[in-house]
Amino acid sequence: MNDYVCLQPGDPERRRTRILLVYPKVGSEARGVSLYPPLSLLYLAACLKEYSVAIFDQRVDDPGRFADLLGQEPLCVGFSIMTGPQIRHALELAGQAKQRGIPTVFGGVHATILPEQTQADPNVDYVVSGEGEDSFRRLIESLSGKRSVPAVIRDGQPDLNCLSDLPYELVDAEQYVISSAIEGRSLPVLFSRGCPFACTFCCNPVITGRRWRTMDVDRAIGQLDRLVETYRLDSVIFWDENLFVNPAILHHLADSIQGRFGWFAQSRANALLQYDLNHLEAMGVRRFSCGLESGSPAILKKIRKQETVEEYLEANRRLARTGISVWYNYIIAWPFETLEDLKLTVQLAVRILEENPHAQNSTFYLLTPYPGTQIGDQYYADFMPQSLAAWSDFGRHNFAAPYYEPERVKLYERICFSSKFVGRKILALFPDDSELNELVEIMTHKWKHFDFSDDAEWETLQIRAWDCLQRLFGENAY
Repeated sequence: MNDYVCLQPGDPERRRTRILLVYPKVGSEARGVSLYPPLSLLYLAACLKEYSVAIFDQRVDDPGRFADLLGQEPLCVGFSIMTGPQIRHALELAGQAKQRGIPTVFGGVHATILPEQTQADPNVDYVVSGEGEDSFRRLIESLSGKRSVPAVIRDGQPDLNCLSDLPYELVDAEQYVISSAIEGRSLPVLFSRGCPFACTFCCNPVITGRRWRTMDVDRAIGQLDRLVETYRLDSVIFWDENLFVNPAILHHLADSIQGRFGWFAQSRANALLQYDLNHLEAMGVRRFSCGLESGSPAILKKIRKQETVEEYLEANRRLARTGISVWYNYIIAWPFETLEDLKLTVQLAVRILEENPHAQNSTFYLLTPYPGTQIGDQYYADFMPQSLAAWSDFGRHNFAAPYYEPERVKLYERICFSSKFVGRKILALFPDDSELNELVEIMTHKWKHFDFSDDAEWETLQIRAWDCLQRLFGENAY
């Protein structure tokens, strides 16, 4: 797959115009567990059917393929970037393109929030700020016509009904069809974009203006059926920020799926209280993912979550009466978090598991004040990097970040690391591994008693647990 593909041959000149799209390494992907296709690039490619397009996914492709594709002299190289380690890998690859005199274009979440700072990097020629489909196409047309182009191009929000099916033929789909999100063969899709809520730790309010848009259900069902048939899928993964905003639309979508294939979706926990979960299960739901974030009512109020612990527990109890599994996500290290707040979050995570045999806790994450978030602007402005490259070390696993209280970091590290073993998620992948079973039992016991203080014991336990992760996941352990 070292050639460029023209999905819909048209003007011969356009057909010869090559566009290279790159998805750099993220740093936390594990094949067969958390590796998903580069949707952002597939959406761009779907709008460039008359051009010859290639996608290089650094996470799965042979490293030499990038040099081969560069050697075919594309018009430009486009990079999709999120805040964190992905930026470092993107800049390394962009530097190779610049050495050959090939223009580079950066887009994605980080570039959308900080377009001017992103463009100021010497390895970045142009920035597409926004959802990208329309503006990137305009950029390509200007470059191919040798017309002047502004360094930063801002895009609006395209009509989702005007977007074509994703061209999965540009990637090796088999690399992505198995993940831990849902059993069997699956691929991700987007039915909607945006989220109407204003959580202070999320940059979505800045990116989409709290506007939630969807495709027409009938159009979406047609695309879903074609995807399922083409790639012999058992399920689809709705990778929407918040699929459950409008009950009428969701009911129409679910009833149209009618259980022909399974599906996974993200939802607010309190939104699930508006639905007959048994009916949704009959319509194909196999798993939900819910961000609870904290077990402290005070924290939930301060971060404008607009949910309560009581709603969390009630949604979890209702899910327990179905066969639907659920992943719960939590964040710790809030700037206003007390030790009691932290204990309440750990206690909630344990209680959730005890009251629902289908519940699993995802890894606990450190609060990361990403650019564009209200909490970042309010509490961490002095710590924000002043260059694109400096954002590479900005991530939810960075315990050395200067904005965390030093005396708490050890506790945060132990909670986040042990959370990998608490909550059935890893055990569901390797249920017969005796050492893993023992570690899960030990870690769960410590969580129930909030026992994180013995330095010698925890040092030994973490070494043993890390060896177990490396044995189970190999190079993908993190």
